[in-house]
Amino acid sequence: MLRRHTDGTDDNSRHIGRRQWLSALGIAGVATLAGCSGNEGDGGDGSDGSDGGNGSDGSDGSDGSDGSDGGNSVEVGNFPQFGVDDLYGEEVARNLARQAFEQSEYDYSFDGGDLITPEGDQVEIDIYHSAGQETSQLTAEFIAQELGNNLGINVVVEAIDGTRFNNEYWTAEPQGGTDTVNGEDVEWANPTPQNPGPQSVTSNEPWDMSIVFGLNTYPLNPLTNEVFFDGPNSFYNPVGYYPEFDATGLFEEARQATSRDELRESFVEIFENLAQEQPYITLLFSDDLVGYNPDLNGPIENFSNGWDLPAWHFNDPSVSGSYDTVTSAGFTTLNPLYNTENGAGNAIARALDQGYTFDENQEYFPLLYDMSTEDGKVWTFEVRENLQFSEPYGQVTAEDFVYLIQELHQSEWANTAASASWDGVEVEQTGEFEFQATLETANLLWPETYDPLLYPIPRDLVEPYVEEEDVDGLEQDEELLELQFTGNLGAFTLDEWNRGSGTQYTRNDEYYLRDINEGPDLFSEGPLFEEASISVVEEQASRLGALETGEADSAAIPPEQFESYDEDENVTVRKIPTPYNMIISVNQRDNGWQSGPGNLFQITEFRQAVAAAVSKQQLIDGVYRGLASTHFTWQPRWSEFYPGDE
Repeated sequence: MLRRHTDGTDDNSRHIGRRQWLSALGIAGVATLAGCSGNEGDGGDGSDGSDGGNGSDGSDGSDGSDGSDGGNSVEVGNFPQFGVDDLYGEEVARNLARQAFEQSEYDYSFDGGDLITPEGDQVEIDIYHSAGQETSQLTAEFIAQELGNNLGINVVVEAIDGTRFNNEYWTAEPQGGTDTVNGEDVEWANPTPQNPGPQSVTSNEPWDMSIVFGLNTYPLNPLTNEVFFDGPNSFYNPVGYYPEFDATGLFEEARQATSRDELRESFVEIFENLAQEQPYITLLFSDDLVGYNPDLNGPIENFSNGWDLPAWHFNDPSVSGSYDTVTSAGFTTLNPLYNTENGAGNAIARALDQGYTFDENQEYFPLLYDMSTEDGKVWTFEVRENLQFSEPYGQVTAEDFVYLIQELHQSEWANTAASASWDGVEVEQTGEFEFQATLETANLLWPETYDPLLYPIPRDLVEPYVEEEDVDGLEQDEELLELQFTGNLGAFTLDEWNRGSGTQYTRNDEYYLRDINEGPDLFSEGPLFEEASISVVEEQASRLGALETGEADSAAIPPEQFESYDEDENVTVRKIPTPYNMIISVNQRDNGWQSGPGNLFQITEFRQAVAAAVSKQQLIDGVYRGLASTHFTWQPRWSEFYPGDE
């Protein structure tokens, strides 16, 4: 869920796990974007103070900026979009801050252009960014400039190693405790390092603001966001946020929903409230940048890019050529039962499909099996009848999946990568090609959690290890490591896995997907490449060189080189949306807001003021080269559950 913001990274810079990303992606992209273009302003947009930050609009006290009631109350609406249009700038930010002052027991105010403490000193707070990363530094500097211009705060920019920030600032020793939240006593009965207790429980080191980490917004399965926002004692709450709305009740409504319309209604209310309360100051979503062979047809600028890889082709849609990609690091294992790395997941996916995927409309698409439910609690799996393992294992049936779940994923000894996904799930075979899974609680979005996503594994292959409870033998089994059992279950057949240099494949002439009636017409002829490969190339310059010369058909593009590759006729660059956000984390615990008494970050209107003080579009244009989109609540715009702009 946590993503450290980096720049200039490659396709394996984050290990995301197979259930979080579509396994068909040919290559993942970089994390964020680097470079700065005019973020200091040209005098026409107020970013240098010429029309907003020098007091010429009354910030010398004539409008109540000395702490009087001269400011106007700000109505933010049901779904406020802070940082753009009428909810951006000095006037709205200071008026929101004044509303916060009225709720504080301490006498904060504006004096001229400065926000001052009760002692009369200018407020000075820090903001941490990832050390050695240009984009992170430029973003922090831009935020500091905006808070200086629009709120009169002196922001000190600090660089820090991400691991150190996580260990000493972001997390704390779990202590638990109780506090009064919205008039009710709340107990932290199960504290975690990411939510160690009430706001009084703090990390070893004090801090005010941070952009070191972004977080996953889980657009396909927003229920997962309860780990962040399901009440003040949620699992993951390093900033010490106390919701002022009934977050727990709304998440419970979503869990109890019996239709997607009911789900949307609950989620829209949740995300509208999060947009209002700004527990984290939302800034933007950046894209992964991937360069492709210009003769390649198929890649799209979509979260599900790659779902239809068997229909990709060069020039005319006929079987020809080799689809070759590059990666920065080798694979620890190709054993489908134990792999947790995104890069190795891509390598496995060339030769072995999983149960389902999501199409370009983010809708469920059955691969090996279809899933259906009437109530979200009992799910029926219907296995395709044209699936074959390699000899001697024969046809894939429901028995293979049920045995896999019960004897491996749900066992106490095997410790497979998917074991946590099947905790508490009751599985029963109901036919030769059908089985049912009963959840402990209903979940209409169970497929979107990726928990029911299974690889097909022959029962006869793993049964000897089950009988002996031989986990080492299971992990090191050659047929599993070399994908020798895959039959017609993948687009390609793995020919060779060289531990240091990558994987080689040939077209699977028996691929089952050619005989289904769903999906693109070209599935009936897929895959449309005679061969495929994934090569390990450690040096970024060499990976890009391979893309430029046509030796590689896809490679991650570093953001600082986007413009040059976007203008290169030998490369087609695609901007692939991601679910990870860029946010300002504001410390609402008692060791946040080090400038004076109290903690203004604990007051919603002050967090709104911070959000209104930072121009999202100037940040996107100046630092991110236009390669990002504005972020207002805990979902991207393309999510089915986004509240909408109206």
